Amino acid sequence: MSATVIPFERPRNEAVMSVRSLIPETAMTADFLGTERESHAIQVSPDGLMLTVGYSVMEANEVWITNRKGQTSEGIVLALDHDSGIALLRPTTSLGTAYLDTDSADTINIGDRAEILTSDNSKAMDSAIFAKEEYAGRWEYLLDEAFYTVPLCDHWSGAGLVNKHGKLCGLGSLALGLKGPTGDVVPGNLFIPTDLVMPHIDHMKQHGQKPGSRRPWLGTLVEEYESQLCVVGLYLGAPAAAAGIETGDIILSVDSQPVSSMAGFFRTIWHYGPAGSKIPLTLSDGEKTREVVLDTIDRNSFFIQQSHNMYS
Repeated sequence: MSATVIPFERPRNEAVMSVRSLIPETAMTADFLGTERESHAIQVSPDGLMLTVGYSVMEANEVWITNRKGQTSEGIVLALDHDSGIALLRPTTSLGTAYLDTDSADTINIGDRAEILTSDNSKAMDSAIFAKEEYAGRWEYLLDEAFYTVPLCDHWSGAGLVNKHGKLCGLGSLALGLKGPTGDVVPGNLFIPTDLVMPHIDHMKQHGQKPGSRRPWLGTLVEEYESQLCVVGLYLGAPAAAAGIETGDIILSVDSQPVSSMAGFFRTIWHYGPAGSKIPLTLSDGEKTREVVLDTIDRNSFFIQQSHNMYS
């Protein structure tokens, strides 16, 4: 008589944690991201490394991680990669060894069915891949390719996007309206591909950032209106504000190279040189043009310094 041995497989949702972050009222991001933030985190290694969306823990002075059993541990932000928008966390005490393997963005295609895992739902949410497209965010943020999913997941921050093989491919970042081929707009979500950081996770764990040079950062918030780039916000103390750029200015060119889209503007800046490069911009206030030269910096160093100022 023989017996068939069925291997035990832990439920995938055991790798999904809830995260609560507390941010000082003096933080740069407190006004528009709040001082209490909730998100999900996905454990991606048996030793407790977790991924979440970066804005949920940005400038936090306390991070608390809770597993599905209700066990809670203080969390440490090991790295926050501003380029991808993904943060790497680890609890100070183990919350279990269950984790999800990750997979390449190439394993998910438009029209595929996928699942969304959250810490507040024991069952995965069925979803479909609506699009795989570029995304430009006004905070000097650009994804060459992001996952867009429908229907809307209400609790998207840090949620896990899982492919048909049960592997993690994306982290929830935004809720937004998605325009279909007929012009109808439907609510959906944007997910960040996890393979933007997974190849570098060991380096991030040790050094707090991905390897390589840092991108130049201006400290602007820009929006695109009818092929014009308008400055809609500034970080105080950042290069743009220090150079005299003001809200309402129109960015015309980078070193005499015209720019008319957010994505084009960001790529032009980043290809100009690494953080620390001096970047000349031509601006218009609606009546006259002027030239400014920005002493760019590494965004990460700016927020680290701001954190030191907040907690000192």
